[in-house]
Amino acid sequence: MAAKKILYISPMPLASNPALDSIAYGIQSACHEVGMDLRVALHDVRTVSPSESLPGQVRAAIGAKVDAIIFYVVDPEAGRMAVQEARQAGIAVFSIARPKYAVNASLSYPGFNQGVFMMDYLTSQLAPGSAVGIIGGPQALTDAEEVAGLVFSLQRSHCKLVNDPFRPEYSNLTDNRGGAWGPIRLLLERHPEVQGLAPYNDETMLGIVAYLDEIGRTGDLKIVSRNGTPEAVEAVRKGKTLATWDLDPPGVGRSVAELVIQHLQGTRCYDDYAAMSPAGRMITSVNVETWRPWDERVSQTALAIGL
Repeated sequence: MAAKKILYISPMPLASNPALDSIAYGIQSACHEVGMDLRVALHDVRTVSPSESLPGQVRAAIGAKVDAIIFYVVDPEAGRMAVQEARQAGIAVFSIARPKYAVNASLSYPGFNQGVFMMDYLTSQLAPGSAVGIIGGPQALTDAEEVAGLVFSLQRSHCKLVNDPFRPEYSNLTDNRGGAWGPIRLLLERHPEVQGLAPYNDETMLGIVAYLDEIGRTGDLKIVSRNGTPEAVEAVRKGKTLATWDLDPPGVGRSVAELVIQHLQGTRCYDDYAAMSPAGRMITSVNVETWRPWDERVSQTALAIGL
């Protein structure tokens, strides 16, 4: 019997976002353990919107007669008709984050909770009345939920929010380090009193730390960020930031793959089921030595790109 074929549609190219790469490796590892074939299609949401690209990728998977599709939700409306066509063709469809239409099952981060936990920690390290800024991202669903949690916690704390992280000028729309310089420059120009900062992800944080080094303000701000990438953990170890939230991307990948495997093996039959990944944990100077690198948690065998 031929191995089951699964397509994972990633929202960004390899080496663009370490967490997304690790999710793909987690999916692959779980699939390979049970003899299933994973193929990966790479997209770049920074240059082409999911509403333009996702339908074509899903329809290509229909033509290739895959057994299942996994895609990462950036725009919760994108791909609706194509996904319906895939399911009508007998292909099981799964997603990371929940779209606004039915799939067999979705796996979501508890992004809001992660944002709350991150900001709870940051404000615990600041004096009453301290000014805090938040740098948002390109409005992907998982990131926007995290930012909402950051705002929720901060507005109920003894500190004060000085900017609107949902406004484009305070957001890293390119999701890379260079894209963080404009928002942090503007924030510090308008609010030089800022003492605490929560960039929505580690790549943005690393760009901000580089900018602070450039202008001679290294160590001036207390910073927390999300993902738990190796470089972010090293920033914690060196005292450049307070903490990074390790959301365990390899575990996220394995978790969504397990839903697919159960469905294809017939041990579970999923239809519009919503699952949650584990929340993860905050990596601080107190526990940094217990952190395990992602490549020690999952094999990083080369991914099979394309159908």
